[in-house]
Amino acid sequence: MQNDLTAGIVVTDWLGKFWDLMTEQKLTQQQVADKVGITRGYLNQLLGGKKTLNDNMRRQLMCAYRELSGDEALTMWIDYIRIRFPTHDAIPIMTELLQIKPIFFAPDNWGFYGYTGKFEHGAMQIFTSPEDDDRGTLLELKGEGCREFECLLLAQHRSWYDFFEKANELGGHYNRIDLAINDYVDMLPVQYFIDKCDRDEFTSIFRRIHKDANKEHGVIGRTLYIGSRKSQFYMCLYQKDAEQFFKYGTPLDQTPIKNRFELRLADERATKAIEALLNERDPAKVIFGIINRYIRFLKPNGKARASWPLDDLWANFIGKYGEKLRLTTQPEPFSIKRTYKWIEKQVAPTLKMLLAYDSATAQEILMTMIANATITQKEMSVLQAMLASTEEMIIPSEESKKSDYADQSK
Repeated sequence: MQNDLTAGIVVTDWLGKFWDLMTEQKLTQQQVADKVGITRGYLNQLLGGKKTLNDNMRRQLMCAYRELSGDEALTMWIDYIRIRFPTHDAIPIMTELLQIKPIFFAPDNWGFYGYTGKFEHGAMQIFTSPEDDDRGTLLELKGEGCREFECLLLAQHRSWYDFFEKANELGGHYNRIDLAINDYVDMLPVQYFIDKCDRDEFTSIFRRIHKDANKEHGVIGRTLYIGSRKSQFYMCLYQKDAEQFFKYGTPLDQTPIKNRFELRLADERATKAIEALLNERDPAKVIFGIINRYIRFLKPNGKARASWPLDDLWANFIGKYGEKLRLTTQPEPFSIKRTYKWIEKQVAPTLKMLLAYDSATAQEILMTMIANATITQKEMSVLQAMLASTEEMIIPSEESKKSDYADQSK
């Protein structure tokens, strides 16, 4: 499940919601107290409002709740992929790497990044170039594309590790990889770490650290950039719930991920990160090995700076909870929700006006246009993909085929 609470709300509201979550999961006070490391009596006083409930204790309670509910306080996702292949044939990328039948890719004569064409399946894009162009073929999966692809990976009985191994076999060059750590309990409050940077309470080998903020409808979304965005590697900490509010109008308390810490790697740095993931098969070791090398937040103790210990929140992030980090998936099936959203915002008002005009003038101009419209090959491919099941779209892996055969032979 993906329930959570919003930091910074009225304490009585928070307590009420936390009680509801405990009841929903049938958790006892003793279970929660044992997980946090406090007595049941003290927890009862906290939940009853008789003891002060500070932000740190809220985080501990939410961490305990998520763990007892089978969730983690932190998860790691592959959140962006751009891989270039030394071929002008997109079919192997579809059939061998993605293992999707080519009929479910919609062709388009428009490209990006200097490419002249592309094939699309939902939010997954394969860019193509002419035979005399050394760009070859480019695969791009943004966040939504990664989530859609994970549905197919599960159906194919494959993992991200299998995907990257196949990409290497096909000669892929990693132009960019984003590794995202999702924070569900506000363990990484962005403004807190921006303030620490302003007070110089950190150590880093990066020369450039800067902040940004966006404000809409009274909501402020803050971002902390660690490193130069023009380099092969930089890190980014931002408020995910605010981002979703700005993009889709989603209320803050309905976005389970509160903050996101991203490692954005390009070219050689991306290649090394994938090599490390494939060799170690230990995401926590790889990702925190990178983070610890480049940034650490400290806690002043009145002594010489060299003796400052790690900040408590940061220590929990990279230690107590970070060591449990694993590469997870959040599969979301391919849908046309983006198209409907675009129609709702950009087209629907105009359509309504035209329908009203037709009605007032006793005409059917708009409906005639729709009836006479021709569905292109691209739109037909999208329609086929929308109507097909996952099993119909994928090309089963050899392991999947063996498993299916074994099931049928029983």
